Amino acid sequence: MKNNPIILFLLCLLALTACTRINDDARRAAEADSLMTALSQQKDYERMALVADSLGHVGALRHGRSLFWQGFAAYRQQQRRTAEFFWQEAMDATSTSTDAADIDCYAEAASYLAGSLCRNADFSAVLKTVLPAANRLLQLGCDTTSNYSNLLIFIGCSQMHFGADESTIDTLFTQAYAMHLDNIVRNGTKDAYRDAVAGLINIAYGWIKEEKYEPALVWTDRFGQIVNDYRTRFQGDETYVDKQWARHLIFRATALAGTGRSREAAKAYIDYQNTTFAKTFEGLIDAAEYFTVARRWKETMLCYSDLDKMFATMQIDYSLENIQKFMLRKYQASTMSGQTDTATAVANRVCQLLDSAIIRSRMVDADEIETIRQKEFEMSQREIEMARLKLMNTIVAFIILAVVFAVFTFIRQRHARHLAEKNAQLAEKNEQMAEKNEQLRVANARAEESSHMKSVFIQQISHEIRTPLNILSGFTQVITTPDMELDNDTRSEINREITANTERITQLVNKMLELSDANSQAVIARTDDVPALQIAAQATDASRITQAPHLTFDMRLTPEAEEAVLHTNLNAAVRALTLILDNARKFTAPAEAQLAAAGTTAAARQSVVLSITLSPAQPPQPQTVSFIVEDTGKGIPASEAEHIFDEFVQLDDYYDGTGIGLTVARSLARRLGGDIRLDTTYTAGARFVLTLPAEP
Repeated sequence: MKNNPIILFLLCLLALTACTRINDDARRAAEADSLMTALSQQKDYERMALVADSLGHVGALRHGRSLFWQGFAAYRQQQRRTAEFFWQEAMDATSTSTDAADIDCYAEAASYLAGSLCRNADFSAVLKTVLPAANRLLQLGCDTTSNYSNLLIFIGCSQMHFGADESTIDTLFTQAYAMHLDNIVRNGTKDAYRDAVAGLINIAYGWIKEEKYEPALVWTDRFGQIVNDYRTRFQGDETYVDKQWARHLIFRATALAGTGRSREAAKAYIDYQNTTFAKTFEGLIDAAEYFTVARRWKETMLCYSDLDKMFATMQIDYSLENIQKFMLRKYQASTMSGQTDTATAVANRVCQLLDSAIIRSRMVDADEIETIRQKEFEMSQREIEMARLKLMNTIVAFIILAVVFAVFTFIRQRHARHLAEKNAQLAEKNEQMAEKNEQLRVANARAEESSHMKSVFIQQISHEIRTPLNILSGFTQVITTPDMELDNDTRSEINREITANTERITQLVNKMLELSDANSQAVIARTDDVPALQIAAQATDASRITQAPHLTFDMRLTPEAEEAVLHTNLNAAVRALTLILDNARKFTAPAEAQLAAAGTTAAARQSVVLSITLSPAQPPQPQTVSFIVEDTGKGIPASEAEHIFDEFVQLDDYYDGTGIGLTVARSLARRLGGDIRLDTTYTAGARFVLTLPAEP
């Protein structure tokens, strides 16, 4: 960075003023703000943070104002968490002061903090922050400023998100609007107009995001009227006027499209295209919002046609937020417009970018956490630990979504190849047209069933992800609440819930990884010589079937099997048997409810029996050991004997699960040289037979 003589002169002057302790706070504050403004205009935000910190230490800047500027510098460097931390600290530092400068700093920090939280959809935090701030300013009689008006707007946007009554929200917005108009009449400055424009943009966009297009249209027209007044009063500010008028037009087009007034919307969009702003990448992003509401998917996709150039021009990278904001919207537009090849290409690009985006996100988060630690070293260990847990939960959620997306794409491609092969066979063998047509009909039926199962699977995965994450988020808010006192029993219960739900997410990720590995044809190395009894014992412990209160469990071995030793892979064999035992435990579960209702004795419980038998070698077949699991549950129709081993198959939606356990179990068995089958001759429930070779 090049040194600016004017800035260096001002810095030296401020330092000299602080050292000589001249009692002229107003002049020093004005000089400090001038310095901060100069650094902001130069976009030298790194130096701004350092200078603000230094001036705060020497007293040239009030403590609250120093923290505010550090937050502003962090925000401009896209360090959102650090910025919000400094703004919250600025509010805390001025929360009890009655000095006019401190109150102004408090209001400005609250406004910036609420804006950042609102843009990132953290509406609970907005209300938690803004409501006390607005009440304090009202009590102090400081409720006529633009910052107070903005707080009312952010409160309304947050209540809108939580489904508050529209009349209540409109009252807040109308009050803020009246205050902005009054500020324009009293001051008549550019800043007064621009503050009003910014406030009405937030109102109009808030209604659009909530798909409330009628009120969005009303507030868009009010927004446009202020821009027109600004154009008339301040000649020569064409760049600002062009941008804000363009926003008015595209908001209006979007709201009209949302109300079904397509022709008027199209005309507004044509007017929008005549602006300079519409030709910028930021303008394309706003246009994409309109096309999405108008369901013009091809035009939506064109807005995102050159994301690499857009990101380079806007100086942003492929962060997790930007992948969601741009890449996934491009994928949606490609899919809805029927451009399957483009959608697939975008999906593959997302998969390629996720890993680096997660790593980069972790690095940025780590840098920001370190900055916060240096600023407030006395932060308690509990807050640090909870920040780490939040980060881990976010990473786990994105990993799960990436795995689900990869599995979905793989299965879809596999079915597409299968259908293509069937079509080729039909073209080559006209004499077998009738038979092949029937095969194609069956294949299409299975594809439709598979698509339905995948949809159900994705819904189940989403539920399985949201439930533990919501629990973790709830407990996180409880234990991070300031001055929250928890007794030991409550704290222990919270720890148990956090541990259990973290394990639940971990188990879900492991299952997804197992499913991905199950599609592999690679043979599992058999390097272990283990007794069959050991495999059975470890699988029994892992499945916890002996602890199930609704059934009795028994293990039976022939004398030969008791001495049998398998040359296999211990972990894979135990896992395959564990999954079969898990299946037996789950599908006898309704008996538990019957026991509780009827008070039935233990003798009437369902039962699961694990039998181990040894079969002699019959060349070329080697000697084998069979693990037979039979239960007295609801059973499986013989017609479904093979279907149940397909991915995501669940014959009864009553039972929880993802439909991948038996798929993984059979894959493991076959890669060990064995197999798993359903014995359809058994009718008292279900009987699964896991067969493994005993010899190399």
